Amino acid sequence: MTEQKVIRWLGMICILAGIARMGMTPASLIWGTDSTQELTTGLIACILMSVGSIAFYQVQSRETGITGFITILAIIIGNILTTAMLWSQFAAGGADAVQPEGLLVNISRMFGMIGFLGGTLVFMILTFLAKVFPRWVPALMLIMILAMFLPIADNKYFAFFWGLSYVGMGYCIWANKLMNAASSTSQLSYDRDKLISG
Repeated sequence: MTEQKVIRWLGMICILAGIARMGMTPASLIWGTDSTQELTTGLIACILMSVGSIAFYQVQSRETGITGFITILAIIIGNILTTAMLWSQFAAGGADAVQPEGLLVNISRMFGMIGFLGGTLVFMILTFLAKVFPRWVPALMLIMILAMFLPIADNKYFAFFWGLSYVGMGYCIWANKLMNAASSTSQLSYDRDKLISG
């Protein structure tokens, strides 16, 4: 499998991750905040996001450089830490269990939040400047960040906009809607590989 095909399939993983993350909002509205249904969709989303997010850097690595790599790494680490915390809650008995406490948990939450928020904010700016993704992609990322401050209990709609930004970026990668010269080359390589494979 060529590198371009790997990146394309990582884009599909990002689409699925975004759909799972968006599913947290209706799950929260129907079954309640921190319900088993909401936590399950959140856990699935975190796992898929941890795997697929690197594609956002790969398609614009030349434009974003080492700063882009560091920020996407921060986002991935944030997702991994969130995955670990969600899994620990399931291991403790699920949605009805008392949430784990302690210094390690607090540090993990802090670094997870810093990695996610800081990484997303910087990566949004880098993505805007790189001009690889369509302009509406960094706009979705900005809406996601602003959604955190909506005056709604438990930020129920934040997950929806978080997932929507992943669906948007994943779609651009999967459908090759990128706007740089490299994307055209990638499309030619993909079409050639498709022809060879029959």
